[in-house]
Amino acid sequence: MTHIKLIATDVDGTFLNSQRHYNQPRFHEQLDRLHAAGIHFVIASGNSLGHLHDVFAPTPAIKTFVAENGGLITSGDKTLFEDAIPTPVVHEIVRTILADDTLRPQVLRLSGAHGTYINRADQTNDPASQAYFFNNIVLVDDLTQVDDTFYKVNGEWPNESIQALAAKINERFPTEIHATASGFGSIDIIPPHMNKAIGLHQLADSWGIKPAEIAAFGDNDNDQEMLAHVGLGVAMSNGTDTVKQVADLITKTDNDHDGVLDVIDAILADEL
Repeated sequence: MTHIKLIATDVDGTFLNSQRHYNQPRFHEQLDRLHAAGIHFVIASGNSLGHLHDVFAPTPAIKTFVAENGGLITSGDKTLFEDAIPTPVVHEIVRTILADDTLRPQVLRLSGAHGTYINRADQTNDPASQAYFFNNIVLVDDLTQVDDTFYKVNGEWPNESIQALAAKINERFPTEIHATASGFGSIDIIPPHMNKAIGLHQLADSWGIKPAEIAAFGDNDNDQEMLAHVGLGVAMSNGTDTVKQVADLITKTDNDHDGVLDVIDAILADEL
């Protein structure tokens, strides 16, 4: 019998295909088998909780979410863990980024408990994607006047520059935050001590599950810590080189060809 007791997966570029769908019949059959084997299944994403609930509405059996890169963890209707960036730090980040033409993004967003805040003057290059990822948008005149519980600051830049820009933001704020590329020309700015690995560890520890008993899937820079932390870190074949470098396994098939589900079958068959 497999030693894996918990499976966690990133969403975009990993569990979802390029059309933002997943193979529901196959996965639902797997989920029944995972439950029968006593294996927890968890979504671990940089996205907001509301968006994740929308994406996985066809699978109500998924109850546990590590959202906001570990900053918000829920199971059912209960909040298990929550971590936020202090509001003064968020406002200082906004002022610094917007004042520097080398850092200023196309769109800057604040992900809060009560909404995703965007300056009404900002215009995204991809309105359809913004509407998909951020379903609780609140337009404001000044981001530095917003008061909420903030899980992250998110910006939209040209995709080819995000890793260098993330490094530059980290140099500006070496102790206050951690900036990480999250894919699709996006950078997530989160608490310095927070990432998916920390969030997943808190959750697993509360269930009495050791890191060696966890399998995790990811495709991008904000998955690196999680894949390095667990017993079986699985990078997608379509993932970045940086995430592949820390993985124990790279999927044979990509996110458009059920790469995650193939590995889950191998786990259930005790082949890994």
